[in-house]
Amino acid sequence: MPVLFFLFWLILNERFTPEIVVIGILISILVSLLNYRFVGLSFDIEKKIWSKVILIFSYFIILVVEVFKANIQMIKLILSPTINIKPQIVYFDSPVRSELAMVALANSITLTPGTITVKLDDGKFGIHAIDAPMADGIEDSIFVHRLKNIEGGIDRV
Repeated sequence: MPVLFFLFWLILNERFTPEIVVIGILISILVSLLNYRFVGLSFDIEKKIWSKVILIFSYFIILVVEVFKANIQMIKLILSPTINIKPQIVYFDSPVRSELAMVALANSITLTPGTITVKLDDGKFGIHAIDAPMADGIEDSIFVHRLKNIEGGIDRV
């Protein structure tokens, strides 16, 4: 939190001089300590929140990479001289607990070319894949592992 207050201080001042930096650091620390006291935060809780922000950011990077890889797979399927696909629908129980994580998983699967979430009901997923290899191991994908990691510490924050 002190870092955000400090950045806000610099934006409001529009100048970057040593005096403004020192005063900004002191005021940011003071405001953070007051917030810790009155809001009930602590440095440990803030550290957990920031670790989750980093995990969520890394999840989005992984999502972009997986979408790119799936696009390459789809291009290969489309440009192959013979179309030999085996579409299928895979059903599995949700590997994540929270509704937010389930929705994030469903959307991540849908955003990935070649797969789409056709059903999410009571923690059960139905995924359509345009080709069987795209559905292999989908219930234990990198998305699932990252979402479990993100949701693992949310209860304790």
